[in-house]
Amino acid sequence: MDRLKIALCQYDIAWEDARATLARIEGPVRNFCERHRPDLLVFPETFSVGFTMNPSAAEPEDGPSTQWLRRMASSCRTAVVASVPTLDGVRRFNRCRFIAPDGREWRYDKRHLFTPSGENGAYVPGDRRCTVDYLGWKIELNVCYDLRFPVWSRNEDERYDLLLNIANWPESRIGHARALLKARAIENAAYAAFCNRTGDDAFCHYNGRSAIMDYVGDSIAHSIGIGGLRFFSATLELGPMRYYRQHFPTLDDSDSYKIMNVNQS
Repeated sequence: MDRLKIALCQYDIAWEDARATLARIEGPVRNFCERHRPDLLVFPETFSVGFTMNPSAAEPEDGPSTQWLRRMASSCRTAVVASVPTLDGVRRFNRCRFIAPDGREWRYDKRHLFTPSGENGAYVPGDRRCTVDYLGWKIELNVCYDLRFPVWSRNEDERYDLLLNIANWPESRIGHARALLKARAIENAAYAAFCNRTGDDAFCHYNGRSAIMDYVGDSIAHSIGIGGLRFFSATLELGPMRYYRQHFPTLDDSDSYKIMNVNQS
């Protein structure tokens, strides 16, 4: 597909209460998908419980939040993306999941854990990047704090068309997120999307400001409100992006590098 219709779903998350969050968002999400038919629907980081370090909030690999994502992907006929605090054996990960409507799944464990909140003590960092091949689009998964680290997100060898960052990014630093997203789009000559939450948790206030930017750093999303949720939608096009890369080939002049002790598959 030369075109990809993407939608970011922005909302307030019930603190450490997945059941309450999922019950509140399911109706509006289904309504949006029925009306607008996105190819890809994106939720924030730790989308059902908030950015908690509480061990009891971690779910098993096939826990209720992941099962809900699978049901929505299948019944709404769209790929879905979100992260879930996940207990894998004895280790906990902030695990981003990409689930296609046909049941295929990819996962990415957040690499850069947010040390000021104690995330580095609550979760294990991921050791590999994840690029999803979906509908002819290469989509790089990225979680919140990862956005601050350009080497990790570098688009070497044009490995991706879309950088997708899901977040719990507080209002006090939201200007950083907007600047970083624009920089990642421009330096990587790729679309970049940022899906954030709203409302309050036990520590921070969040004002959303979810965004989709094109490969030159221009904001291209339009906003739709349904049932107390806000969706940011855009249709991405491969052709113009490839033309831009061909005629302004900055990626060809990128510095080579290697991140030590990391699987870059």
